[in-house]
Amino acid sequence: MAQSGQWDGGNAECPLSPLGFMQAQAIAEEVAALPVQRVLVSPYVRARQTADHGSRLIELPHRIVPELREREVGVNWKRWHNDPVMKPQLDAWEFRPPNGESIRDAALRCARALAEHESDHNTIVFAHGRILAGLLVALDEADTAGPIEALPNCVAMAREVAPGTWQKLVERLE
Repeated sequence: MAQSGQWDGGNAECPLSPLGFMQAQAIAEEVAALPVQRVLVSPYVRARQTADHGSRLIELPHRIVPELREREVGVNWKRWHNDPVMKPQLDAWEFRPPNGESIRDAALRCARALAEHESDHNTIVFAHGRILAGLLVALDEADTAGPIEALPNCVAMAREVAPGTWQKLVERLE
C-alpha cells in the first residue's frame, strides 16, 4: 500500500504538488523492488498521478477502484482540520463527522472493495493516508483507542495478505 504524494488540497481533482511529484518519482524504485503483479488505484487525481510515477518501472496497467477514494469527512473538513479541538476527533476510529464517515467506515468500504477484487496476484494499492492507515490498523488488529494517524506521503507499507483475509476483515468490521 502506498499513500499518494503531497497535494495542495481542495477536492478530488487536485493534482500532486511539485513536492508530491518528486515523492512519487522517488518511490518508484521501492515499488519496483516489490513482487508487484497488479496495481489498484483510487480514482482521485493525486492517487492516479502517484501510481503513474510510482509504478513506472514495473509497467503494469492500473485498475481504478472507486471505493479506494479518500475518506468522506463532510462539508466542514477544512474547519475541522484547522481546529485543535476538533482535529483529534477526526483521528478517532469511530468518529463520524456530519455528512461524513468514520475511519472505520472508510476502512470497511476499502476492505469490501479489496475482497471483491481479491486475486492471487501480488497487489499494490495507491490510495490515501487515513484510509490506508485504517486498513493497516484493522489488518494488524492494532489498538483503535488512540488517534489513527495518516500514513506519510509516498511510503510503501507492505503486508502479506492471505487469501480470504479481506473478506474476514469485512466480517470483523461490520
